[in-house]
Amino acid sequence: MKGFVGNFLRVDLSTEEVTNFEIEESVLRSFYGGAGLGTKLLYDKIDENTDPLGSENPLILLPGPFAGTMVPTGSKMTFCARSPQTGILGYSTVGGHLGADIKFAGLDGIVIEGKSSIPCYLFINDSQIEIVDATHLWGKNTQEVWDILKTETGFKNAGIARIGIAGENMVKYACIMVDHYRAAGRTGMGAVMGSKNLKAIVVNGSNRKVPVNDPDGLLEYVKNLNEDKKEDPTFIMYSDLGTTGFVDMASMMYGSLPAGYYTVSDFDSYNLSGTSMKETILVGKSACFRCPIGCGRKINVTNGKYMTGEFAGPELEVTGSMGTLILNNDIEALAYINKMLDLYGIDTISGGNTIALAYYLFKEGKIGADDLDGLTPEWGDVDTALEMIEKIANRDGVGDLLAEGALRFASEFGLEKYAVHVNGLEPPVHDPRGFSGMATGYATGPRGACHMSADMYNIQMGVEDPSFEIESLDRFENEADLVARVQNFRCLTNSSVICNFYPIQGEELAKLFNLVVGWDMTVDELRVTGERIFTLMRLLNLKLGYNVESEKLPELLLQPLEGPTEEHVPDVEAQLNKWYDYRGWNRKSGKPSADRIKELGLS
Repeated sequence: MKGFVGNFLRVDLSTEEVTNFEIEESVLRSFYGGAGLGTKLLYDKIDENTDPLGSENPLILLPGPFAGTMVPTGSKMTFCARSPQTGILGYSTVGGHLGADIKFAGLDGIVIEGKSSIPCYLFINDSQIEIVDATHLWGKNTQEVWDILKTETGFKNAGIARIGIAGENMVKYACIMVDHYRAAGRTGMGAVMGSKNLKAIVVNGSNRKVPVNDPDGLLEYVKNLNEDKKEDPTFIMYSDLGTTGFVDMASMMYGSLPAGYYTVSDFDSYNLSGTSMKETILVGKSACFRCPIGCGRKINVTNGKYMTGEFAGPELEVTGSMGTLILNNDIEALAYINKMLDLYGIDTISGGNTIALAYYLFKEGKIGADDLDGLTPEWGDVDTALEMIEKIANRDGVGDLLAEGALRFASEFGLEKYAVHVNGLEPPVHDPRGFSGMATGYATGPRGACHMSADMYNIQMGVEDPSFEIESLDRFENEADLVARVQNFRCLTNSSVICNFYPIQGEELAKLFNLVVGWDMTVDELRVTGERIFTLMRLLNLKLGYNVESEKLPELLLQPLEGPTEEHVPDVEAQLNKWYDYRGWNRKSGKPSADRIKELGLS
């Protein structure tokens, strides 16, 4: 078996014990790596009584079998744990080069358990493993930590994952920043890291030759694959304009970019678009390891109160959450807010949503300045948002409540019906009124309102894959069975781990497994594996107390809006009935059938 190096690392921060272990090939073939293997490892280790912020909740780092190889975008990796934000499965996939570095260090993954008695960082230099005192790093932002550790370890190009002040203070949606400002943003993995007194993870690997089954065949296939994908419209857009290249279409054509906390249908977002960024503050672009797209933006606001210096530019999600959701269309202000969120280590999606909720409730007269430490947020007001960000990171005053997320914040005032979330996770900026399939995707998402497990906006704009019976239908149709197939497919890409932006097809993925690992993979086996991983995610969530009654959309997402959405509101109940029928699961309990569990090898 190639691709994998056959070695996993377990680190107990409580005892400082470091051990190595192997995982059987049959398990790896069933779950690959990333989110799939992470779910399998978590299922064996945690239950409903596991405290997400307790020492018993493991933090698992998993690249996939393609990491460190020539496979395009195949070197992403995933952080997995029980989510402190939702209480169910937590995972967050991130780019950069850390995934490749883990493989170069001779590891297929890392399981971190326990809690250090003092602030520490984990330093991996090939087979040398150290747990290092990080007291001098505690309280520092993610840029400072990055700079210090590159100098302190002597490895300027090592993969570095670190948390900011938000992670230290266990903000429920704190993220983990990786390398040059790639974020493992969702489900509070930064809070889990902070709960372990773990400030950073540094990985330097010197063996850059990951063994593959057919090196020459892989090189030739990847060359042809990239040439083919360069003609894909999404590939071209993300390469030229970054993810904010989608802003104009999302806002004006589809009405899927929410504004005014999901209540405004017509907001001019052109100033926030990739085109506008390119014409104003863009100074360069960046790419993750082995990525031919390069969607990362480098920006520089050179003067004024929102001066940034050269930094990572805002991408689509923060453009919605800290732009249109609060009716801010100032690109320089947005760039500065994005930098502050990254420095503090706050998920831009959940953080922006929670702040936007506070704006909405204040503007609607449902809360007052006394509830917000004297703050008086107005639509388009960026400075108040910046004050809230600082309060959240430090859990200062109302920031302590905002740090718990939108649902907990609204519930404090008896206003939980206004919080836009599913299972406690705030949605990304893809409104299901614009793309109906997102309704089922959010309602049944393994980690809550998530676009990475079912990117139906891509499908409904024309992305198809006949090998998985994925076809593009009208964006307002009830296509819940199609959502299920997309979910199964995304379990494969999120476990292998290939970026959602790379338009891989099922037959191509099977070919890559053959070339890299040496498995005689077929599309039929891929279909079963995708379903197996998604089913195990549901079984884990049920084990953690998942309630099928939570499978619904919030009230504000069910209000019709004029404009590009044409007052369309998805029929969530009809979609769920169709989705459950297609999967053959019990609608009332949310459980997969015993027969199907057995057929998938999950008994």
